Order: sequence, then C-alpha cells, then structure tokens
Amino acid sequence: MKTLPRNFFSLFFSDIIGRLLGFIATVYIARLLGAQGLGLLSYGMAFLTYALLFANPGLTTIGAREIAKELSNQKIIEDILGLRLVLTIVVFVLFSLGVYLIPGQQSTKTIILTYLMSLFPLVFTLEFVFQGRQEMHFIGISRLLQYIVYVALLYFFLREKIDIYNVPVYFFFGYLAATLFLIIVFFVKKHSLTLGFSLRNWWKIIYMATPVGLATIFNQIALYLPAVGLGLFHSKVEVGFYSAAYKIVAMLLIIERVFHFVFFPIISRQYKKAKAKLNRSYTFLVRLLFTITIPIAVCGIVLAERIIIFIYGAEFNNAVFVLQILLVYLMITPVNTIFGYGLVAIDRQQRFFKVISYTALISVALVFILGYLFKAPGAAFALLISETIGIILMNRQLKRYVSFYSLRHTIKPLIAALLTGSLLYMFKHGHFLILILAGIGIYSLVLYIIKGFSAKELVGFKNTLSKK
Repeated sequence: MKTLPRNFFSLFFSDIIGRLLGFIATVYIARLLGAQGLGLLSYGMAFLTYALLFANPGLTTIGAREIAKELSNQKIIEDILGLRLVLTIVVFVLFSLGVYLIPGQQSTKTIILTYLMSLFPLVFTLEFVFQGRQEMHFIGISRLLQYIVYVALLYFFLREKIDIYNVPVYFFFGYLAATLFLIIVFFVKKHSLTLGFSLRNWWKIIYMATPVGLATIFNQIALYLPAVGLGLFHSKVEVGFYSAAYKIVAMLLIIERVFHFVFFPIISRQYKKAKAKLNRSYTFLVRLLFTITIPIAVCGIVLAERIIIFIYGAEFNNAVFVLQILLVYLMITPVNTIFGYGLVAIDRQQRFFKVISYTALISVALVFILGYLFKAPGAAFALLISETIGIILMNRQLKRYVSFYSLRHTIKPLIAALLTGSLLYMFKHGHFLILILAGIGIYSLVLYIIKGFSAKELVGFKNTLSKK
C-alpha cells in the first residue's frame, strides 16, 4: 500500500510545482505580450494539441493498461514507440502542408509550425511505461524538469514582443528535457529499448487503441475548439480573455491528471485480478474527487474577480464571468474522466468512444453557436453544457459493470463548500491570500465536523486499494 500514497503525492506535488511554473510563464507572457500575444500563442498551441492526438491515438493509454496487467511486457513498449514515430512523421507533414496552403497571416503560420516541432521529442516519451509500472515519481520529476527548462528560457530570453516567435522554441526544449530524463532512467534501470516495426503487432495495437484514440481526438477537438472558434469569429483579444480564464482551470485540472495516472493502472489490475474490489474503489474515487472539486468551484466563483485581477491585471476583467462558468465545469470534469477511463480499464473502450462521440458533436455545435453569439462566455457555456451531458451518459454506461454511488456523495462537500463560500463572500474585500487560506481552513473544519470521511471508511478504502 505504500506505493499508492508515494505515487499520488509525488506526482501531485511535482505536478503542482510544474503547473505553477507553467502558470507563472503564462502570466509573464500575458503581462509582457498582452491579450493579443497570449491569444496568438494559445491559437498555435491548439494546433499542436490536435496534431498530438493524431500522432498518439490512444496508444499510450493501451500501453499503460497492458503494462499494468503484465509488468514484463517489453514488446508493447517497442511496438508503440515504432508506431508513434511513423505516425508522427505523417502527421507533421500533413499539418505543415495544411498550414502552408490555408490562407492566413505569416506570423500565425510561423507560430503554429514552430509549435509542431515539439511532436518529435514526444515520440519517445516513456510516461506510459512508468505509469503502467506505477513508478509515478519518475513521471513527476520529468514534468517538473519540463517546466523548469521552459520557464527558465522564458525568464532569461523573452524580453519584448518581437521575441514571441521564440516561445514555441522554449516549449520544445522543455519537452526534450523531460523525454531525455525518462529515457535515461529507463536505461539506468537496465532495460533495453528498441523500436518495433511489426505490422502484425501494430494492427493489433491499433485495433485496441482506435476507440480510445478516436474518443480522445473528439474530446480534445471539442475542448480546444473554443480558442480556435473565437479566433475565427472574433479578435485574438477575445481568445486571450477565454485563454486567461481557461489557463487557471487547466492548472487546477492537475486533480484530473493525477487521479487518472495513479488510479488507472490500479483499476486495470483489479479488473483482471480482483474484480470484487472495483465497486469499493469507485465509491472512494467519486467521493474523494467531489470533496476536492466542489469547494474549489464554489469558492472560486465567489472570488473570481479577485483572482483575475490579482493574476492578470484589470485588462483581463472581461475574463471574470468566463472563469466562473469554467469553474462549474471544473467541478464535474475530473469525475467524468474517471468514469470514462474506468470503461477503458475494464476493456469497454467502445462504450467510452460512443459517449465521447455524442458529447463532442454537441460541444462543437454549441461552441460555434454560443461562441459566435456570446463570444468567450458563450464558448465557456458550450464546454460546460457538453460536459454535463457527458458525465450523465458516462455514469450510466459505467454502472452497467460497476456498482457505486455518485450524487449522494456530493451532499456533505456541497454543504461545507456553500458555508465556506458564504463566509468568503462576506469578507471578499479582505487580503486575497488570507481569504484563500481561510477558505481551506473553514472548509476542512466543517467537513470534519459533519464527518465527510470517517476513520473506519478510510481504513476500508486503504485495504481496497492495496495490491493484496
């Protein structure tokens, strides 16, 4: 059982520090380059995100699952790396041609093409190997290294607006450092590493990964479409307002990433070797996630204006309402992710793909309609509505195979959060940092008083998640 808390806290704290560094980088860029500069970089980053989806269509998710089931499965590592290399070359060429042929400003094309160079170090990232083997501390260190390199380059070399074209280069070197670190660790642990080019094995992996890959592609397209859509319909300033708010939520979504990375291999292993534990595991995960996300959403809504002005300055005041909408989205999306990848862990990726397809189509339609009509707030509402539909459908699908409770576990966290939010609202003009610390303390105290988790329950969950 010692592995679980070590994995959780090492990945959680390293990701917090890394994301905080990345967030500082975003604030630095926003203050130096303004809303238009931030919007242009966010626009270019969206294209890299889309390219990554096609270069890695669910391959690493399947790889982590299979390694969790059988730790000595070296062949799947080699085959996935070989397949990713070929896919990356194809994707890079196609995206580059598309950027070159589609009309647009040369500055925008330069930013996009430079970001696309980061595809190549990501071919060889071995995060999925260490995830499957539940060695999350190495993943944590690599991510921390990535952000340290990126922020250091920004701090020393980004000085004026003309340097905006170098930001994607700094981003590239951050990913390169993280990838090299994991490769070195892999070799130090006396593992060999070659590229597999077996067409038979590739087709087998593609068959398993296609539902996950397509679902991820659809989901990420819908997730990053607001930045692209707002850039098409409105000015880059509007993209900047949306991106400023979303960057805050993206930093908080570390919760989603850590839970997925830590618990996905556990659920995969339990499905194969201890199916009786699945029900209790999911009950614990849902309760814990809602206990974390509900107070963040409620208290964040109360302090949204203070947060935006404190971080970005008065120029970004139009991002306040966008942030409030996205904080409600934050409340449900980590739970939805656990539901979705729970289906993948129990070999029901086709149902995962089905739900994601429905919600992605809804999201795309809403982003274009609401984003066009109501600008950044409309795009944020589109994301929230589609995510709400998604969690309802994903919950229904997962409960076909796993028995657990969802809504009733929101009651106590919601009571504690509403009380905390009310007190923060009364004193919302106080010192910002003191309000945050006070909110954490009040919520924790109220949750303890109303027995959000009992000691007996925690012991039971500890035994459920153990390897024995």
